[in-house]
Amino acid sequence: MKLPFQSPKPRPISLARLRLRLRLPLRRFFRADGGSVAIETVLIAPLMLLLLLGFTEIYLYMRAVSIVERTAFTLANSVGQMTQVINDQSTSNASNLGAVWQAASVIAAPVDLQANGGVILTSICDTTSSCGANVVQMIPPTKGSPTIAWTQKASWMGKNAPSSRISSSTLLPTGWPFYGGDSATAVEVFYTYTPFAMTAPFWSDAPLTQTIYKVVYVRQRSGLPLKLATSG
Repeated sequence: MKLPFQSPKPRPISLARLRLRLRLPLRRFFRADGGSVAIETVLIAPLMLLLLLGFTEIYLYMRAVSIVERTAFTLANSVGQMTQVINDQSTSNASNLGAVWQAASVIAAPVDLQANGGVILTSICDTTSSCGANVVQMIPPTKGSPTIAWTQKASWMGKNAPSSRISSSTLLPTGWPFYGGDSATAVEVFYTYTPFAMTAPFWSDAPLTQTIYKVVYVRQRSGLPLKLATSG
């Protein structure tokens, strides 16, 4: 006789059904992808950040090189049209050296050439004859002997600034035609570039600074050497 309050006897569970009940939660657990996004973010985000930083550094370096080259070529083109420069550091006259240095600083913007760079002008002249005597047009022309007539560097260049890379053995590029009475002007532009400047405070072993350098040679359009005049 079954009493009203007596609960029914539980049915026995077969082994196959028990396995099925255990497998379903495991399948749901392994199929769940809620945490995979977080794991992928943790793994991929640093790589993407490193890749972005690398591309940024490459761009900044290439931009600095391009600016240095542009400054050297533009300044050489301007200096090549001048007959003389005045040894005066003011900008009151376009022929003053101060105006030349200021022009280089403006051309190099946004690179701060005054804080991290420099400009050097070097006049090269023949010593075997009177320099600029138009003997270059003689046929056949005689080979000249280039020598440094004078050198001037930007007023903002301090004691630790890079020095001129033009020496008595490397006055002119290989193959440069230099004849008797010939002359030339060399424009050197320096810029001290610091790679990984954004991460340097957190990276003690970051690469050291390097000097970006460009020299451009030009002949004066007047056919005469660039003269260095005294102020006043």
